[in-house]
Amino acid sequence: MDNVQLTTAILGHIQGLATQGRRVRFNWVPSHVGLRGNEAADEAAREATRHPAVALTVLPSIHRAKVLARRAAVCAAGQQYRQLVQTLRQAAWHKQVTNNNEPSRPAQQMSRAEEVVLHRLRLGYGTLEELRDGFEERPCEHCPHMATHPLTHYLLSCPATERLRQRVAHWRTRPPLCGSFRKICPFCWRWRVPPPPPPR
Repeated sequence: MDNVQLTTAILGHIQGLATQGRRVRFNWVPSHVGLRGNEAADEAAREATRHPAVALTVLPSIHRAKVLARRAAVCAAGQQYRQLVQTLRQAAWHKQVTNNNEPSRPAQQMSRAEEVVLHRLRLGYGTLEELRDGFEERPCEHCPHMATHPLTHYLLSCPATERLRQRVAHWRTRPPLCGSFRKICPFCWRWRVPPPPPPR
């Protein structure tokens, strides 16, 4: 029990007594030997232990209630996620692809469209730019050239990056490096694309 919780409970009981027309007065008596009235306070405390115990329900503070609610929600979501993984193919596939053992905790205050985009990114879906690469030619954003692989064009042959390529360790004198990059780049994009989802 934290001090905020105890103080809140005491204040609530005092207010309840005050609404009944009773007066409550606190006297703080330090527990030091030799102080006047200390023995009387000790005797009063011993006397109170002889009476039947009065159980007061101490309500939790708002902070504690929020912590308990959050913990219960996370526990319930985890339990539901484990049940879904055991019963649904899609949930088992999601767990396998994302290597995730607990449900994704959604960010707060997001629009539905943003939640969909975030969920697709977590699942590893390719973006529209990645899907279009290799299928249709598009104009480069930095020159009028049309390219099926805009990233490869930008890195290896775009006039906008010509000066950068010249600065990088005699780029033109290393054609094998350029050739190997041209061969590897498409495979990198294919490797990045996740496996397709299971059939419904």
